Amino acid sequence: MAGATVPDTYGLGGRYLGMGGGGVAIVDDGPAAMMNPAGLSRMHQPTAGLAFSAAFARVKEMPPLWWDVNRDGVVDDRDPPLTHDAGVEDALGLHFFMGRHVGGKFGIAIAGYLPTNRLLRFATFEPDLPNYFMYSNRPQRYAMAGGVGGELFRGFNIGAGVDFVPRAKLYMLITADARITGDVDPDGQLEELVSDIVIDVHDLTLDLVPGFAPIVGIQVELGEYAKALEGLVIGAMYRGKVGLPIETTLDAQVNVTVEDIGDLEPFILALVAKAGLNLFDHYVPQTAAFGVAYRKHDILSGYVDVRWTHWKGMLLNVARLEYAEIDSPLISLDDTLRDGNEYEVILRSVVSVRAGAEVRLPRWELDNAWRYLQVTLRAGAGWEPSPLVGQGENSALLDADRVLFTVGGGVEAWDPKGLIDAPWRIDVFGQYHLLASGTFPHGAEGPVAGTPVEGDTLPVGGHILMLGGQISFDYN
Repeated sequence: MAGATVPDTYGLGGRYLGMGGGGVAIVDDGPAAMMNPAGLSRMHQPTAGLAFSAAFARVKEMPPLWWDVNRDGVVDDRDPPLTHDAGVEDALGLHFFMGRHVGGKFGIAIAGYLPTNRLLRFATFEPDLPNYFMYSNRPQRYAMAGGVGGELFRGFNIGAGVDFVPRAKLYMLITADARITGDVDPDGQLEELVSDIVIDVHDLTLDLVPGFAPIVGIQVELGEYAKALEGLVIGAMYRGKVGLPIETTLDAQVNVTVEDIGDLEPFILALVAKAGLNLFDHYVPQTAAFGVAYRKHDILSGYVDVRWTHWKGMLLNVARLEYAEIDSPLISLDDTLRDGNEYEVILRSVVSVRAGAEVRLPRWELDNAWRYLQVTLRAGAGWEPSPLVGQGENSALLDADRVLFTVGGGVEAWDPKGLIDAPWRIDVFGQYHLLASGTFPHGAEGPVAGTPVEGDTLPVGGHILMLGGQISFDYN
């Protein structure tokens, strides 16, 4: 899945979710803040909308795997097979947007997505176990962007905005005091060891720091320059990359006091450990999109988008040991400490395609407070190749090319109660994403953690069903 968040994967706004999830040349309302801020210049009426979507991903079941299930430190035949669920949690959330015109040639808006179960999720994963790494954290975090667009000159619109992304810094200072004494019998023989361990967390600091990915875009209405091209619009959008490393520093001191252990002299052992972990929460890739759209008198409109996504620089959500120091009067371990989550992965930049269209049926005039009824039908499709090219033997990262199909519809009428004295709309949408079926070779000689107990491949593939609806309205 070559997508970063729910808006990138499925789209944003009921109209675009029903017609393929793209539209850099056709967008002209609140979602343009994230899709292409140049489209805000064509927004001539204040508008707002709220949608709910639910995406249900189902992937193929994993076979039993080798793992140290009995936790004896060895993976062997004494371990019962591990039943591992590589499934992806459902993504439920709210899409929102609000925008308005400023003067006659400018528009501003904010748009985003908010998961209903959380604001964002940070979770690392074990690379040895099968994992659909492009799906785990990304749909479980909020996305928000703000933008402004204006008409630079006749038919030429530009826009700029920012994608707001949080990043974090974590610092932890811990002291553990352990006292070990001996319990002796009347004859002076040692019967058992008695220990008392106190753990004191002195300092735990988590800073959330704002991060920003710039967004710029253009839309050119070709009909303003040639009558024969009336209705044709070209658009382009660029979003910069931003990485979200969690700078983690662990500072721990362990004090061990030993006394009354037979003939052993009492002593105190102090051990100080410092470690830096490379934790990566979320990666927003560098993205560029180009699109062509056609609009005919608000009756028929459609678009085709080509999007380039630069995944080569992505770091995965795997905890990596950057450095470690252990100071002890008895032993020196600095040269023997190494990371237990070593892995290799090769990612590529990908080019994806999306297309969609909508048809507005003839408007029905009504002799009541509703004034009229306007029905719109939508459909779309797309193809998203996987950025995963290859990986080493120490990981089981799973991904597949994806084909998507979308449908949608909407109805518009006038506010019958006079609350907003403007049109309101209800839109529904559905998407079906098919992940290409295949197998991932992951066999090994003998019991190796994460490999199948029987056979030497892991199944890949599945599908995603996304459904939702939106209510939006214009206002004065």
